[in-house]
Amino acid sequence: MVTQVRARSDAAKQERRAQILTAARTLWQTHRYPDLTLSAIADRVGLTKAALFAYFPSKEDLFLSLYEDLLDDFFHDLNRHLDLGGTHTPATLARTLSHLTLAHPDLTRLIPLLAGILEHNISAARAHAHKTRVAAHLNATTPRLQRALPTLRGDTPARLLTYTQALIAGLQPMSDPSPAVREALHDSPLGALHLSLDTALPDSLTALITGLSTAPEA
Repeated sequence: MVTQVRARSDAAKQERRAQILTAARTLWQTHRYPDLTLSAIADRVGLTKAALFAYFPSKEDLFLSLYEDLLDDFFHDLNRHLDLGGTHTPATLARTLSHLTLAHPDLTRLIPLLAGILEHNISAARAHAHKTRVAAHLNATTPRLQRALPTLRGDTPARLLTYTQALIAGLQPMSDPSPAVREALHDSPLGALHLSLDTALPDSLTALITGLSTAPEA
């Protein structure tokens, strides 16, 4: 493999950064996070590991950047749907959020890693930039959710989106157990302990949205 030289111009640097993120996403689709190495990602784009550090100072920072790009895509799709207009019930909004979540599996698999892994080993400045980017999404989507379900008042839509992430963080790993656990649960009385995200998420979201939309204003 020919090793590429480090990009020099700003445009070339952004293109190289995008190539690295694309390589990381491709590997993420077939690997667990602990099994992914920066060396494998760098090799995929023809860089040395040392050269990759010029773009991402750590594995956590790289995958946090990937998370942010995937989150951008999710909110783009959610806002586009909400902008179509119409009002929802808690159940139909739950189904919509669930459908869009399941349509972004790379993001869904990353969410459980966010608080415990990806937000660690980064600088305070990087953390601030990340949270600012997330807050911008919440601010843009909040009024859309309020129009879609008017009983979501005040800061409730932002809380809904935050709680939805927490639900996914818990439910996704439970719906994708290790091979040993999957074997233990298969075709046995213990099978009820195995969750399916495509049914557990809308069920949980319906209960959550119903509770938030009927709660009295503070």
